[in-house]
Amino acid sequence: MMINVNELTMKKMILFAAAACVALASCVKNEITPEGESESNVLSYQAVIGKAVSRAQTDYKTNYKNVPFGSYAFFLANGKNWDTDKATAEMYINNAAISYDESGSTLQGITFAADTWHDATTVHYWPKQGSLTFFAYSPKTLPTGASLTCTKDDGIKVTGFNVNTISNTDFMVAEIAKDRTANSTTGGTTLGGDKSYYRTGVPTLFKHKLTQIGFTVKTDRDYTNDHDGTANKKYQAGDKVIKLTGITIEKVKNTGTYTQTPTESWSAQTGSVDYTHFSGNQAVTSTAVTAKNANAQTIMLPQTFSTDDQLVEITYTITTYTSENDSTTETVTETKKLKELGNWEINKNITYGITINLAGTDGSGVILWDPAVEDWTPTDNGITI
Repeated sequence: MMINVNELTMKKMILFAAAACVALASCVKNEITPEGESESNVLSYQAVIGKAVSRAQTDYKTNYKNVPFGSYAFFLANGKNWDTDKATAEMYINNAAISYDESGSTLQGITFAADTWHDATTVHYWPKQGSLTFFAYSPKTLPTGASLTCTKDDGIKVTGFNVNTISNTDFMVAEIAKDRTANSTTGGTTLGGDKSYYRTGVPTLFKHKLTQIGFTVKTDRDYTNDHDGTANKKYQAGDKVIKLTGITIEKVKNTGTYTQTPTESWSAQTGSVDYTHFSGNQAVTSTAVTAKNANAQTIMLPQTFSTDDQLVEITYTITTYTSENDSTTETVTETKKLKELGNWEINKNITYGITINLAGTDGSGVILWDPAVEDWTPTDNGITI
């Protein structure tokens, strides 16, 4: 692993272990927090992220960003397990700040190797007997106003989480690591397309607990007839140039309560906020492109849409040329009800693909002519000679 123990130290450890075995025979109560353990019993973490990038894709893993996260652990005596005996569990690690150690360090006489995750201020040891069940969340610093707890019944619970307080904060909670007794090593040649990954510690698989949204925009066909307005390809009569001017999300909730167990959920959502996702003058062609301002809010509170005023509003212009020098411009506003587009679910990256179709799905947007000829009106103008 990451620890070097010399021969003399090893002999001392054997003597200490023998003494400990004798002492345990007369103990009535086992200590929950062991003291004076060896370096080989030091607890560390291995952090990765599992995410679903769209409704259609399955989970994959990627390297966790080097951001400190919070960790809890509950102790159970030897012979017990979390699923059946969690009521008797006791707190063992209470909201420790776990951070990435890139170069390696020494803390309280323990040497940590480079590229490890551990508490930067306190060394945590595995219990001699019994097991630990771990809970973790990221980032360690939550938005102002959010309050976090970890209990045996609720797991990680956060109240008053406001996605607007720190824009685009990626709040994540790790899968519960149950009944662990030692560090383990996992990895593979690649991890979500990133660098090779092998790490020793408590498996800490984070999953996103908010919703990420985005927009792409395109036209269903080329409305400029392969003209681009340049000197060699001037716009001609009948060409239409379309430009996106705005995307706004209206009347959505921004504050709520997250509960990890027994059924993961967001509840008590409140607020009614409008978000400007895009504002500008972006050309729209038959090739889909991302439509987003640099400061746009993309991480949202999971929620169910039920009212007609929760909308996506899209504005764009259509410039129609009658000759290369003459044109007329129309401003268009379209709205779509969010409840018809689908709810915002936990750990979903939702892309709304906007397609501007001037013809309409039934062709009603195409101008047709209906010619007819009115009959001559007979008139009898008499001439008297």
